[in-house]
Amino acid sequence: MLNSARASCALALSILAAPRPVPRELSTLAARASLSSEILAWCKGEFRARQRGGYAVAIRSVDTAGRYVVVEATGTIDELAPFADAPDLACYTAAGARELNATMQRSATISGRLTPRWRTTVVCGFTDATTAACWQYSPVEKKYVSVGGWTT
Repeated sequence: MLNSARASCALALSILAAPRPVPRELSTLAARASLSSEILAWCKGEFRARQRGGYAVAIRSVDTAGRYVVVEATGTIDELAPFADAPDLACYTAAGARELNATMQRSATISGRLTPRWRTTVVCGFTDATTAACWQYSPVEKKYVSVGGWTT
């Protein structure tokens, strides 16, 4: 009975740890943008005002462990940063990012700040085992800019 319980627990953990399947919409968008790298992780968001259908993705890269990029519905690809370990990527609404910042400020183990500047989606990804960086698209600078991060 104990071995059966361990096997069930191991199976449940492997299912939870398995990467989420890439949605057809993202596969189509990646092909249109000529993104041929393997997609390891993803999240959907509105990265530019009134432009839905974009995805932040972690892709395998030849020269590093991987890189985070944003693939817009228009087919453009913007690089955010390389990452060294397994990808850990999340998209937050501006309100959700502010709530996360408030939680970090109360934490004894997390050091950092997250300050969204616009109403659009905030993308955060771990660039190494303990450091997360976050970005938002700046309509003035016409590029993704840092809006914070944290270390654990």
